[in-house]
Amino acid sequence: MNRQRMDITIVGGGMVGMAQAALLAVRHPQLRISLLEASEIEPQVKPDAYDARVVALTEASRDLLEEVGAWQLIAGKRECPYTQMRVWDAEGTGSVWFDCRDVQMPNLGHIVENNVVLAALRERIEALPNVDLVTGFKLESWWRDCGLWHLQARDQNHDAIDGLNEAPPVLTTRLLIGADGARSRVRDMLRIRTRDVEYKQTALVCVARCEQSHQFTAWQRFLSTGPLAFLPLSGLGDDNHCAVVWSADDELARELVMLDDKAFALNLEKAFESRLGTVEFVSERFSFALRARHAEAYYGPGAALIGDAAHSIHPLAGQGVNLGFMDVRVLTEEVDRALKRDLNPSHASVLARYQRRRKGENAATLKAMSTFKSLFGAGDLHWRWLRNTGLSMVDASPLLKKRIIMRAMSV
Repeated sequence: MNRQRMDITIVGGGMVGMAQAALLAVRHPQLRISLLEASEIEPQVKPDAYDARVVALTEASRDLLEEVGAWQLIAGKRECPYTQMRVWDAEGTGSVWFDCRDVQMPNLGHIVENNVVLAALRERIEALPNVDLVTGFKLESWWRDCGLWHLQARDQNHDAIDGLNEAPPVLTTRLLIGADGARSRVRDMLRIRTRDVEYKQTALVCVARCEQSHQFTAWQRFLSTGPLAFLPLSGLGDDNHCAVVWSADDELARELVMLDDKAFALNLEKAFESRLGTVEFVSERFSFALRARHAEAYYGPGAALIGDAAHSIHPLAGQGVNLGFMDVRVLTEEVDRALKRDLNPSHASVLARYQRRRKGENAATLKAMSTFKSLFGAGDLHWRWLRNTGLSMVDASPLLKKRIIMRAMSV
């Protein structure tokens, strides 16, 4: 049986998985790292159209991408720095206006298309000599003995690898990292349970071209049926395009999905109070159910969970991938510490420290997002007064706004 021995194996080649592989490889060229990704589709950046799915990268996330050499492939091309953020309540007068000048920074963050980040990370991964990227393969079986994980994979068509009529090869690794998303197979393999909260909302995402400039501002309106965000895009010759994330109660979402583009654009414009004038065009729409999910543990014997495999949250603050990138940085720091002490990076103490540093932080963020969702979804007069008063108080306090901005930028 063909065997490969690796130091670290990461399952899941999304943004978080690739960032984890790249950061470990850059910091530790002596490590042999494998990255397993089930899909064979390479990320493609369309030269004449935006990807509807975007991420709002914090400064901390940008720093991570810069360290691994990916930000250099993104900057000045298809990333849009936003300098302001405007938030307001649909059922009242409360609003808050954040500005990068409040914290003497050039921007509050960057809106970047998913495919742009994925393509940049993929390019870096393929250039790193100590990372083996294996695409088109999924885990078929696994077992653990002598302190090592043994992973067996087949291609998606269940044919023998390389056309050989033999059992698929076995990959042996000291540390296994699950970065395989909300439905993580690695998490299931470790028999780690999750605590789930069904929001009973659906997120609709698309690109909208507006009559007026987005003003390099991230806009968010809280409706009783869910938050609506317009996020600025740039790189294709104008500043009139926005990525739209409309989180709506399931019943409303079903109605919106059935509309043709013209009717959807009219509803979108009305829900946004025409803040950027007429919505002139909407791209193909995508939708996905919203739920919060948090793993009861972030590690098992010789294995750790990162990103959505460990936690997934409501997209209203755009923090999902940023939390995943923080997992990447912290887990890498713990591996750094272990290697300096000649300790196996899969040692239980290493993984326990990672969990202590990240689980509480992520749990607090999940709780905050659920609270925001409940607060802004409440329609009675008391809660409407409370949230509008709160927004107005934040807007009137430069010190409080500064603290909120600095906290958000550090995620």
